Amino acid sequence: MSHRMTPLFGAHDAPGHWQAFEELLREYAVRDLAQPHLSTIWRDLENLPARYAAPSGRAILLHIDDDLAGCIALAGTRVAGACEIKRLYVRHTHRGEGWGMVLMREALGRAREAGYGEAVLSTWPDNPKALALYASMGFVTIAPFKDSPDQDLVYLGCPLGLQGAGAR
Repeated sequence: MSHRMTPLFGAHDAPGHWQAFEELLREYAVRDLAQPHLSTIWRDLENLPARYAAPSGRAILLHIDDDLAGCIALAGTRVAGACEIKRLYVRHTHRGEGWGMVLMREALGRAREAGYGEAVLSTWPDNPKALALYASMGFVTIAPFKDSPDQDLVYLGCPLGLQGAGAR
């Protein structure tokens, strides 16, 4: 099984790539978001690629063989030197095969290339598979880095030095 990553940077990307990213985000919002009414995903969808375009953001598409299989993104934060990992999504037909880790490694590598020193993210405490993945990559609990109406979010961070589980 072969795979490839398509990193999206902004205005110079093929329009079809951002449309594919939008398709995956909409699917993710409907199928996997625990509290979609609290999510910023709707604002993101109205303004693609704004939040995820260079210089502060990136979006990455995962293709397995000829199949659009998943995505991940990163966005700047109000914390100096930190980016937020967002929208990790693998289609149900490709789950359980380690693609989430592949996408995370790619995103962390892109974050390093963009000059970030730390990656942060938030997730729900009732998401044990995601929490295990993030812990295996060196993420630890941190103080909240953003305002959120969901008081139950778990905030995690990982330094992006060349050492550690998150490194490629």
